[in-house]
Amino acid sequence: MNRYSPGKLGGLLALVFVGLGLLFVGLGYNGMASNHRVEAQMPYLLSGGILGLSLVVFGTGLMVVKAAREDRQRLEGVLLQLVEAQQDGTLAGRVPSDVDGLFAAGTTSYHRPGCRLVDGREEVGYVTAEEAAARQLTPCRVCQPETATTNVTIR
Repeated sequence: MNRYSPGKLGGLLALVFVGLGLLFVGLGYNGMASNHRVEAQMPYLLSGGILGLSLVVFGTGLMVVKAAREDRQRLEGVLLQLVEAQQDGTLAGRVPSDVDGLFAAGTTSYHRPGCRLVDGREEVGYVTAEEAAARQLTPCRVCQPETATTNVTIR
């Protein structure tokens, strides 16, 4: 990004509009306060107050649009990364193709491979019923895994 990119100038321009608006509001107030007659105060109110308020609102709108554009660009970047990861196959294949007799091992419990508590986690390893018993893992209370060979819950 170069030094004077539209994104940087948009934010700077928004701050300039807000600053000018506040300056006009201050000048309008100063002019109104120096006159005691209502007829003399109206031009200051119209030119300083309303113009200043309009500039502040316009500058704030520019800030909101700039923030929305930055958020959209950030979101598009993340979505492109997800699409690339899906096309590369890095998101597919986390669960082994043959899961008969395997359980997803957590830190203290074991789960069925499709359990919602471990689905999508990167640190999940797969173990057999004997390995789960040897590691003293408890069965998940949500998916209640059972061994495929004996249909008995491992304790």
